Amino acid sequence: MPAFHTKTIHSILDPVAQQVSQLVILHEDAQQGRIMPDISLPVTAVCAAVQNLIAVGKQTVGHSKDEVLKKDLPLTLDMVESASKMLVESATGLKVDNHSKKHLELLLNGARGILQGISSLLLTFDQGEVRKIVKSCAGVAEYIKVAEVVQTMDDLVTFTKNLSPGITSMTKMVETRYQDLTNPSHASILAAENDQIKQALPLLLSSMKAFVTFRRDKKKGEAEAQENRNYIVQAMGDSIAEIIRVLQLTSQEEVMMALSSETGSAQGTMAGGLLIGSLAAKVHSAKELINQTGTDAKTNKAGIQAVEAVLDEARRIARTLPADRKAVIEGLCDELESLKRELAMLQSSGQGDSARAHAIAAAISSKLDELQMKLREAITRKVAEDFMDPLGPLNAMTEASRAPLNAPARAETYVKKVTDFQDHSKKMADTAIALAKSGIVTDKNLADSLILTAGKLKAVAPQVVHAAKIVYENPDSKEAKEHYDMLKEDYQKQVQKLTKLVDSGLDTVEFLKASESMLREELEAAKTITRAGTDPQTAFKHIATAARTANRVVAVVQGESENSEDPTFKTELASSSQAITAAIAPMVTSAKTCIQQVGNASAHHEFCVKAENLAQAVHDVYNVVDTHYNPPPPPPPPPVEEAPERPPLPAEPELPPRPPSPELMEAVPLQSVDPIGYAAHKLDKDAKQWEDNEMVATARRMAKLFMQMSKFARGEEGEVRSKKDFINTARMIAKESEDVVKMARKVADACTDKRMKRAILQLVDKLPTISTQLKIIAAVKATRQGGDDAAADREATEMLTDNAKNLMQALSEVLFATEAATIRVPPEQRATLGLQWVKKGARVF
Repeated sequence: MPAFHTKTIHSILDPVAQQVSQLVILHEDAQQGRIMPDISLPVTAVCAAVQNLIAVGKQTVGHSKDEVLKKDLPLTLDMVESASKMLVESATGLKVDNHSKKHLELLLNGARGILQGISSLLLTFDQGEVRKIVKSCAGVAEYIKVAEVVQTMDDLVTFTKNLSPGITSMTKMVETRYQDLTNPSHASILAAENDQIKQALPLLLSSMKAFVTFRRDKKKGEAEAQENRNYIVQAMGDSIAEIIRVLQLTSQEEVMMALSSETGSAQGTMAGGLLIGSLAAKVHSAKELINQTGTDAKTNKAGIQAVEAVLDEARRIARTLPADRKAVIEGLCDELESLKRELAMLQSSGQGDSARAHAIAAAISSKLDELQMKLREAITRKVAEDFMDPLGPLNAMTEASRAPLNAPARAETYVKKVTDFQDHSKKMADTAIALAKSGIVTDKNLADSLILTAGKLKAVAPQVVHAAKIVYENPDSKEAKEHYDMLKEDYQKQVQKLTKLVDSGLDTVEFLKASESMLREELEAAKTITRAGTDPQTAFKHIATAARTANRVVAVVQGESENSEDPTFKTELASSSQAITAAIAPMVTSAKTCIQQVGNASAHHEFCVKAENLAQAVHDVYNVVDTHYNPPPPPPPPPVEEAPERPPLPAEPELPPRPPSPELMEAVPLQSVDPIGYAAHKLDKDAKQWEDNEMVATARRMAKLFMQMSKFARGEEGEVRSKKDFINTARMIAKESEDVVKMARKVADACTDKRMKRAILQLVDKLPTISTQLKIIAAVKATRQGGDDAAADREATEMLTDNAKNLMQALSEVLFATEAATIRVPPEQRATLGLQWVKKGARVF
């Protein structure tokens, strides 16, 4: 079966598949009694291209040192050459006798063999290239282990000279490879791991230098430097192992599985933009199932289990929350547990469809919404708290590790700062993972990046502690400080990346609301303490937290400004952000004066005024962002005044009404019986949420076309009656897909929100690849349909099924992303897009 994992294979296989499609159509026409045209010229063209490939293949076999390639390539060359000869013989014979059964069979077998043979030839070539890269990777991975036996500076110099060129060559090969991959997920993994290796190399050499130096000079820190070195060796080895694993994902099943994950049918997004596996998706599923109580025993059981899955996830998140918020979540979980138990008892006694059961189901549904809302608020608040000062504990630990040997309480201070740093790193990582799994984040790539980066932060934090200890024990050592600074910089990059990802995944309005609430709590606590004049240290702590919270708000607002291309919004953000910045210093200064002048009512009043000014500035920026993302509804139209009747206008010819989108008249197919039909109904259902616009109508037409293809592929009668119809339907779907891409790109170009723009472009970039694959697979299926190789026909059908599901899921996601992005298109441009998004039943003013 054809492999689709590289752009190079695509570019060669697509035109071949289209030529083969034409030959299949001609074969079918001839079988139906139509006159066969002279196919000598197209066959000659195909065979000439094949001969070029064969010549390159034979030359490669002669020069290659790859024993596997030298063994496999001649077999595929023979297959292609044999198919080429069949085509030539069929063309010659059909020129004499249009309806020669023998030569018609040769035509079909030759066309099938050309497509299969060239696909196998390309895959054999490609696997040879992969083996070259894997060999380079394996060599680097093996040599990196030598780091663990380097004991002297001379050994280190030799090691560096040998390793650096190897890593440079390997990373260039990997970079060339991932740029050629058609699967965005695979390309992204390779790019990330490749970058990780590049960044790790100087860290490895630094840790080795520190180890060799402290070992030679018999100083403290040798064990910690060794720990750093071993960690980096292991991390680089893991990255190379992951690169090798992804490089070897070349089989069609693996590529389709990855595309499935990428487009959502396995781990991506479901209708409405919910990430499958997230808390929001679990709540959505639980509500759908629980509201079907009494349907049958299987549905009843699934509904109860879905609620239990939500409760498990909610309790897991609750364990990471402060006591007050944890109690709220656990209280809601207990209420849901009780309702769930009562409903399960009714179902088990045959009363699952009773009025009482439906009332409990409604109560569970309502309580699930409340639980989700509280969890969303709690996670947003936790992000506001844990990312308030992302690098503060690192800076404090750095200062403590570099304190002079005679500094007072040096050891106690250092231990405390290390503990604070470790706790803070864990909190940030855990909170980022909770955010990724909560359903607040709706972009699968972003959710994956959050989890991956959080994991890396957890892994690197202990290494920073080891390096800090080396500095602590050798405060005058230049090597210790240089090594620490490199690991510190790596940690900072991970924190900055994680913070940026968190900010991208948050609902900014909810974050600003939580930040304002937190700021006011800190200021109110400071006011109370300064009024009493009892605990200046705690007062300072509240003041500092309030100031850091305000600075974090400024940073998030700056990110919003960078994300937007709306000049009015950017101006409003800049003005309100400057107001916050201007209000921080006066608040801190007045607070210090108030603390120093205990009992001075005037000083306390001044502090209260400055504190309120800061809180109001934060509230003002919240209003700016809230109004931007949640604009008030337009005013209702003015009442229509009665006017005297006008004389009738001259009659004009009526324009024909716009044809409605095709309806899928069939009942929803069973997914196990007709997976393509099931996916088509799902796409149609998603699209029917809106009144027809050009993109919605296109998506629904594509769903209809896929339904027709599915019937033909399964041997049922329908509108697709021939292989020609089947191939042309695939081409029509690909053409419709091109139209969707054009419409979506037009919206993306006009959208002023860069995150939404990126989201659309990432989605539509998949469509050309998947639709091109569809045309190739249709050609494969057409050569197999009705043949005597049932296994090959079944394999082609499975490929068609996977491809169709992927394409329809991607289309559904494009619909939701385009609707969301249209809101961020300036009103004066919105009318020019030709896409009005109106949910059915919604009022349009």
